[in-house]
Amino acid sequence: MWDAFNYCEVFAGRFTAEECERVIALQQGSGIVQSRIPRGGDGLIRDSDLFWVPRTPETGWVFERLCDVAALYNARYGLELCAEMGQLQLTRYRAGQLYDWHMDLGPGAMSLRKITIVVELAAGQYQGGGTEVFYGEGREKRIALDQGDALIFPSFIMHRALPVLSGTRWTLVSWLTGPAPLK
Repeated sequence: MWDAFNYCEVFAGRFTAEECERVIALQQGSGIVQSRIPRGGDGLIRDSDLFWVPRTPETGWVFERLCDVAALYNARYGLELCAEMGQLQLTRYRAGQLYDWHMDLGPGAMSLRKITIVVELAAGQYQGGGTEVFYGEGREKRIALDQGDALIFPSFIMHRALPVLSGTRWTLVSWLTGPAPLK
């Protein structure tokens, strides 16, 4: 039984500024995926550019750092997590781009997600933007993140990436999953 539950936690300074730049540079030579999800009437729920980062000898250190942060968070909750986290999502938001309220769940493999990690890679290089986590009405939802900070929360928590007004925001996103249910 948990003594307390936090909607989210910030683990400050998990990546240095130089390391953040190294992570952003991983997109060079990668194929871009334009992620656009239309809203019913007009506008978009999601508008961002994605680059998938596989585990390789060059990127192993990033995966290990994220695993370390996840272990710190999960020490409180004891969730049953799989050791492999799959590819990382390097996300670019330019002026006007956003990802409105959503949960990091869906059909198939996405239904196994338990923990979401968002690392702020470019704080101070854009205006607007940022991440909000839904706590309920009347509470401040925006989470203040500095460059290199890791935000961790259960994947079922509603959250959003606010629209960038100018500049470019970069985040690194990972999901830790649980085992598939027995059939």
